[in-house]
Amino acid sequence: MNGHNHGGKSHLIGMIVIGVVILGGLLAAGRSIGEALPLAAVLACPVVMLGMMFMMMRSKNKDADTPRESPVHGDTGFNEAAKTTTQA
Repeated sequence: MNGHNHGGKSHLIGMIVIGVVILGGLLAAGRSIGEALPLAAVLACPVVMLGMMFMMMRSKNKDADTPRESPVHGDTGFNEAAKTTTQA
């Protein structure tokens, strides 16, 4: 999975933490708990989605920097060996 080592549990905890932070921000802004709770639930989804998109883009850029072994290069040696044994 591209070097990702997290389980579903750590992602769930992260989403809960983000929801609590949003809820705290809304409460600090003067909203009542009755207003802030549903609003935090609605806002948590796009905030988490944006975070995941950012992380995936960052991961994609990091993967592009590391050279990968091409399967074509591995097959070339095998095909060359097959050609020399069949020609003899």
